[in-house]
Amino acid sequence: MMKMNAGAWIGIIGGAIGILVAIIAVISTSGQSGIYITIGILALIGGMAYLFYRLFFKPMINTARLQKTGLPGTAKILEVRDTGVTIINNPQVKLILEVKNSYGQKYNAQCRMLVSRINPNAYMPGMEVPVKIDPKNEQNVVIDFSTGKQMISSATGFSSTNTAALQAELEQLQKDNDAISQSGRPAKAIIKKNTWLGAYVNGNNPYVELELEILPENSPSFSGKARGVIGEASANKFQPGCEIFVKYDLYDNSKVVIDHS
Repeated sequence: MMKMNAGAWIGIIGGAIGILVAIIAVISTSGQSGIYITIGILALIGGMAYLFYRLFFKPMINTARLQKTGLPGTAKILEVRDTGVTIINNPQVKLILEVKNSYGQKYNAQCRMLVSRINPNAYMPGMEVPVKIDPKNEQNVVIDFSTGKQMISSATGFSSTNTAALQAELEQLQKDNDAISQSGRPAKAIIKKNTWLGAYVNGNNPYVELELEILPENSPSFSGKARGVIGEASANKFQPGCEIFVKYDLYDNSKVVIDHS
């Protein structure tokens, strides 16, 4: 979910102050004609402000409201359309969704949202996403950002059942990895094989299994495997022959995680 940062608010406030100063200057220097010029400027600014509200602030307000009051559901992304709108260099997209509500009923709906310019493919057809549904209007749907669940897209035709199983696998993997990351011993490792597991997570980030030669300090090397989600931009750093950092369980060397720190 895109949020207004401090720079954006400073820009908006600064622009408003600049417009106010310009209007005062026009009125004070142009006399009677300045009033008509000011009315025209205000009409133009009002129209632009209304358009900006409809495109930007209204969706943000609606999203914030439904995060708190909406009914939980899931949705499969059927189509992603470019709206042609860009706000603060971030593109807006329209998502065509197949929504499944808490009663198991399915129907189509759509929502618009901003995506980061550095990850424009964060939402892809086939991805399963959590949503919040307006209890007064089931067509008013927004992506649910409160669950913290990873969003999965598949290039191998996963069924919804398999997608749910993969979601559960990723959540358990995250818990296991967090435990090892806290107490595991750090080491360097050489990647011997990189196997894509058939799914992308949170955009085009591949879910992979790495076969590793782990090189602990002052200890013999050993072979191991680690599963994880690799950032799309870093994929070239996780190819066979590359050296990475890992952590492993001192008492069970089969438990290895990629150290992203």
